[in-house]
Amino acid sequence: MIRLQRKTRSPSNSYGDQPWGGINSKTVVVIGGGVAGWAAARTLNQLGWQVELHEKSPAAASKGHALLLMENGLRALESMGLKRDLLRKGTEIKFARTRVGGINNSEMLTNCVCLPRNALVNALFLSKGIKLCHDSKVMCVDRDESGSFVKFHDGKIRRADLIVGADGVHSVVRQFVAPDFKIRMGKVQEFVALVPTAEGSFLSSETVRKIHLPEQGLAAGIAPAGPGQEVVWVQFDHQRWCREQQSDDELLETILTNLPSAVTSRIRSSQAVHRWRTCDAVTLDKMSRDNVLLVGDAAHPCLPFTSQGANAALVDAVNLGQALRCHSTMSDAIDQFCVESAATANRHLQAGRTLEREFLSGRMTALPRSASLAVA
Repeated sequence: MIRLQRKTRSPSNSYGDQPWGGINSKTVVVIGGGVAGWAAARTLNQLGWQVELHEKSPAAASKGHALLLMENGLRALESMGLKRDLLRKGTEIKFARTRVGGINNSEMLTNCVCLPRNALVNALFLSKGIKLCHDSKVMCVDRDESGSFVKFHDGKIRRADLIVGADGVHSVVRQFVAPDFKIRMGKVQEFVALVPTAEGSFLSSETVRKIHLPEQGLAAGIAPAGPGQEVVWVQFDHQRWCREQQSDDELLETILTNLPSAVTSRIRSSQAVHRWRTCDAVTLDKMSRDNVLLVGDAAHPCLPFTSQGANAALVDAVNLGQALRCHSTMSDAIDQFCVESAATANRHLQAGRTLEREFLSGRMTALPRSASLAVA
């Protein structure tokens, strides 16, 4: 069965042309307590900013399954001083074995680590120096004569020198920054689960295995995800497999009858299988408005083929910190960050869409993630 507030000064209208003052005057409100939000909050806190992080769900840190950290994400974690500890909580992936139709492929991987999402969020978490507000749901972001502000459902309003929207694909903050932003639903969706390592697992401790059945529009994979855990996922052509008024349970069971027992047994043993309705969007040229800035999936959602969701969020945090260190005015720092982030996000977008087309056409001949290394 699938189970499926401290007062801050208002920024002036001319904030972009004025250098900010001492450490005590630099305040930031971060919306979203996932990887992007905590990475940004941690980075700004370590720069001496007063940070207030708002999360609508108290269980946000424990949600999710597993993810792949790649070279760009690992570099970002190293700059935060977190890489060594996280390597012990995940599994370094050195080999990929892929079977496409009747053809076996093998490749060596470098700088690739699989670990549970909650391990990453918990590592980013800082209790000292950050004001954490749980059950804090954003109603909107708006502006008045005093500048931009966040309004919450309880009626409270927060202002700061910088407002960071890290509230994911369905971002409320983005409605202020880019109200015409259009999400495109992915044509390939996923079921994913994190399960205890099975007895007699066919996986080695350093190998990810994947099977692609192009004639059926299906693929599945298994990877070790830290001590005693594996992540298993199933990818499927949404148009080919989905039917109206079909439950997730019914869809998954239909798909599993076409997959190897190593996959089906793990999926059926899990009590928490998540259906991932994938999506992406054309990258924004400027992910900000006034002193409100988007990071992570709020700014650049991407398809899972490139494994760039968490990695790009970590890089955003590091790039934001570097931009703020390099410039004395907020507008210059935000401009630098937006240019760097948009260029990288657009490469991830194009790589993901190329891999999606290859999946649907049956031409995919290697582990999809490998192609994203070129744009990391």
